[in-house]
Amino acid sequence: MLFVLGTVVGALLILGLGRYRTPLRDWLLSEPEERARRVKFVLSLTGALLSVPPVAFAGHLWSLGARVIRAGVFPPPGYRVIRDTPVIAGPAAVVRGRGLKALAVCLGIASALLWLLLWWLGRVFSDHAA
Repeated sequence: MLFVLGTVVGALLILGLGRYRTPLRDWLLSEPEERARRVKFVLSLTGALLSVPPVAFAGHLWSLGARVIRAGVFPPPGYRVIRDTPVIAGPAAVVRGRGLKALAVCLGIASALLWLLLWWLGRVFSDHAA
């Protein structure tokens, strides 16, 4: 369900940006004294929007890892799987749960770095435009 929702939202964003690309460009370039602030705003907004899906997935991985550690079984009880999956129990499951939590932390850090990179890029562009 999450994959379908993400695909639909992504397709709508692509269509919207394709259709409104020229008005957006005209708005960005319309007032030279405001251009730097507008470019910085657009890049910051883009960074924030690009960071939301990885942060949401990191939250899901963290929750899954916590459930695995708490239950001591992977996949955790009540978790639906697509096909027959071997159940891992005991210390191996706890290691897998901790690995999921570590992956969640790495994904969260990567999305924060992406946002910071785009924010920094906006500052560089606004400094050069001014």
